[in-house]
Amino acid sequence: MTLSNFLTYVKQIYKRTDKNTEIVQAYNDAISAASLKMPHGAYKYQSYVNCVVGQEDYALPSTIIHLMHPIRLLGGSDSSDSGDKLEHITKEEYDRREPNPNRTSPSTGYPSAYAIFSGSILLTPIPDSIDYILEINWTKRKTALSADDDLPALGSEWDEVLRQMVLARMYELIELFQEAQYWRQQYEAPDGTPVGLYRDLLRIEQDKESIGIGKVKPNNL
Repeated sequence: MTLSNFLTYVKQIYKRTDKNTEIVQAYNDAISAASLKMPHGAYKYQSYVNCVVGQEDYALPSTIIHLMHPIRLLGGSDSSDSGDKLEHITKEEYDRREPNPNRTSPSTGYPSAYAIFSGSILLTPIPDSIDYILEINWTKRKTALSADDDLPALGSEWDEVLRQMVLARMYELIELFQEAQYWRQQYEAPDGTPVGLYRDLLRIEQDKESIGIGKVKPNNL
């Protein structure tokens, strides 16, 4: 539902009409908390980065949360070209293979491995052609909702859980801790483990990527 409709949904229970700003902040915080527990869920992206001859480092997106390994190298100038999975190595191993990648005339070739360091992908061998493309799969920080018509990336099945999370935050804000605890226990155990609908939704997100989904399992009688 839109941000405006979600405010109405929350205020069916939380009757204060002077706390819209706080509810919006709590809503964005709740979406962030849920998205960090999801196995990449609604925030997954696939991006392509063009290689440069003699350049070893390629910046990751500034909004990245999680990078899914391995990175692929496409051996052509278009995303439809064939590719190879690159070996993911440590920075120490990268430094052993490339003791000084910024030297005047570095050795170049067809990249076969990469390391992640300081927000960048480091390739080895260093590319010898512009006709290579890096394919990366990653998850992105969600965009904060602010306008009345803004929609969350999470589907409508999340509305109830997000309302529970917002109500827990809002009652805690005004120091009604018993009410806050009531709403928190609807979605989270004391140790922070998801329960109820929240647990089920997280499992559904995980199942979307499980290789077991769709397989027939034996039922031995």
